[in-house]
Amino acid sequence: MPWLTLVLSLMVLVLLRQPIISGLFSLAETCSFDWGAYRGTLRLIRTIRLLGANVPMRRMLHQLSVHAHEALGDTARAVEGARLLAKEARAVEDWGLANTAINTFINAGLYQEALEVERGWEPQEEPDEEWGLVQLNLAEAHYNLGDWTAAGERLRAVEEVAGGESLLRHALLLQHAWIQAHTGRGEDALATLESLNLQCLPRVYWSEAAFTRASVLLALRRFDEAEARAREGLSLARRASSTRNGLFLLGRISLEAGRLEEASRHFEAGVAHPYQGQGGGALLEWGDCLERLGQADRARAAWRLVLERDPQSAAAREVASRPGIASAEGEIATS
Repeated sequence: MPWLTLVLSLMVLVLLRQPIISGLFSLAETCSFDWGAYRGTLRLIRTIRLLGANVPMRRMLHQLSVHAHEALGDTARAVEGARLLAKEARAVEDWGLANTAINTFINAGLYQEALEVERGWEPQEEPDEEWGLVQLNLAEAHYNLGDWTAAGERLRAVEEVAGGESLLRHALLLQHAWIQAHTGRGEDALATLESLNLQCLPRVYWSEAAFTRASVLLALRRFDEAEARAREGLSLARRASSTRNGLFLLGRISLEAGRLEEASRHFEAGVAHPYQGQGGGALLEWGDCLERLGQADRARAAWRLVLERDPQSAAAREVASRPGIASAEGEIATS
């Protein structure tokens, strides 16, 4: 009887809906964190929403959507979502939601907003991995603002939580090495990376591990090895910001090696990339490179680009302190 078939079909659909949603969400996470297939993630999110996700699942879908838009370089949309996510994180006291919001703000160069997310939260009696990952991201906010001491203090607070072969432990090693490389402790940074197990990190962040090693080698003035690692990172890059940052890193390596024309080409490729968040330090160095090449007008335009694209950064404060830069008007450096 047709009506009986219809009733049975509806019953089967009701019974299987939740397992189907769970399976699709697991696939969406794999698309994001293993494959870097972010558009596939967004298509799966839309499918799950059509199936009628419950409140906790809708929250997780929003979080994953923000992550995907950030990774694709759709910064404005990601930040809009992150602001809603930060409010929800406070409402339900969820450090995982907070971490996604914080990471998105940092990616957009909104370091002060990232630090604001945590303010007002009750200290955890037993800090967990999600809390630790928040601290690692907030360390990045601090050093982008130029406060390397505060960044180091964040990492020290995490060390007791980061045990075993966890994501947190190996992400902590990367942050330690990054800070050591940028504060004159290149040999310490290289030793820190000896304990790194890449398999403990999501595959889409393997490029960042290569870039960190390249930065360490750059600090040690091992330019050829640094360049090889930076190019390895570019080959692994799945996120828009990773590709742009790799281009800027090649520029920094060439600049330190004294290859000014080559450095300028790498910086220009980074500036032309669709992702335009953060990067103030590299833009500052590009301007310095152009000045050394005798291109004073383009150098000033590059420095002004720091104020436009990464206004909260320590690099922006450096540019603003230079006479005539902050108030001058001129052509964009790439014109």
